[in-house]
Amino acid sequence: MHFRPVQCILTALKYESEPIIDHYQLSRVKTFDFPVFRSDSRLLLGIGVGKKYIKTRICELYAQKQNDEKYQFVNIGIAGGNPGNSVLGGCYMINKIYDEHDKLNYYPDLPAEHPFEERAIVTVEQGIINGGLQYSDLVDMESSEIFQVCQELVPKQRHYFIKIVSDHMDLNKIEFCKNRISKLILNNMDTIDSFLQSCYFKKY
Repeated sequence: MHFRPVQCILTALKYESEPIIDHYQLSRVKTFDFPVFRSDSRLLLGIGVGKKYIKTRICELYAQKQNDEKYQFVNIGIAGGNPGNSVLGGCYMINKIYDEHDKLNYYPDLPAEHPFEERAIVTVEQGIINGGLQYSDLVDMESSEIFQVCQELVPKQRHYFIKIVSDHMDLNKIEFCKNRISKLILNNMDTIDSFLQSCYFKKY
């Protein structure tokens, strides 16, 4: 059976989204009351910060897909990192997700080859501002919820997590602004684009 692959990029922040929207020349889909942008078979969905809106937005978007469309989800965004094993601006593929609140582990099924170093990530309820030395892995506020929702919709081979280290869990020492966040995405866009292109038409 023939199908049309649809690659859906998930972002939490507007300033993470904008460089991706510009790169792929995506246009706003006005039928949704939350951020959805599309061009042909590539989508970007704004899921918001934290877990609150993730399930409703992903499921509402997925419910409106065409029967011959097969979705692939890719979460792209910033994360806090431990200074001992991550560099600011470093771009990593997530191979393990731990939900700190639920005490559960999730394991993405990664492609055999990709251009990133791999890291584990901890999903927390609130941003870490004290240096986060208790966390040996990356930290964010969305990955575990994204994994739980997406695994009910598509096989694990069709959802990936790409995280760029924006801080060393010391948010009280740095200022987050549009230009800084967007630049982190832009600096890694060539590598991200190469990966997205390589897995775009893969059949499962």
